[in-house]
Amino acid sequence: MKTILLTILVLASVSLVRANPEIATVIDQEYGAATSEGIVLLQSSASSADPAQWAVYARDPFRQGELVRASLTMERSGWAPKAAGAGSKLLSRVPPQPIAFNRVQFRSSDVRRIAQQNAVLAKTNFVTAAYQLAANATTGAPEWGLALNDVNGAEVGFIVISAETGAVIHQQWGNGLASNVPGAPVTSAEPGSPGEKAAEDVKRTARRAWEWTGDTGLEVGRFFKKLFRND
Repeated sequence: MKTILLTILVLASVSLVRANPEIATVIDQEYGAATSEGIVLLQSSASSADPAQWAVYARDPFRQGELVRASLTMERSGWAPKAAGAGSKLLSRVPPQPIAFNRVQFRSSDVRRIAQQNAVLAKTNFVTAAYQLAANATTGAPEWGLALNDVNGAEVGFIVISAETGAVIHQQWGNGLASNVPGAPVTSAEPGSPGEKAAEDVKRTARRAWEWTGDTGLEVGRFFKKLFRND
């Protein structure tokens, strides 16, 4: 009996460490499976450590075309959910597919480490990161988008990482280095060259793909509006 119990505890521990799955579990327990299975977006404001608060957006199971939003805050006893609005105007754009949490193998702390490794290669340093998790519109694969800031809160980088494989899908840095080829080194184009224009187009397209936030009234909303100010 003790062996069985120990095995269950170990498996539960592995599951918790693996992929921010506790967020979907909390939403399931609080609002039901119909809501948790319809989660389309997780967001956090910029923080220097793993986020202690998430905004969770899900399809409204009772009203087609509308969303519900919850705020999850880490407390001593775990994640504390709180309803934070509903309707059709919570986001300016809505991710087309729910997040498949069973495919998420890299949680927020994992992708932060990946971002730090790539920042070193790009000769850049960041202090805080704001996170978004959503499904790729084409493949349905879960992906993280991280906006990276320096000590003054100025953006110095933006990176998209597969939550399933940990591969870097796109990265761009304030010093002009960018890459949208997984595993490729970051590169820089000559000013005024066709390569620079192509790089700028890639950068705008990548950012626009992550511009979900509408009039949320949350700090993360204001942050991402600033992030996309050049689009």
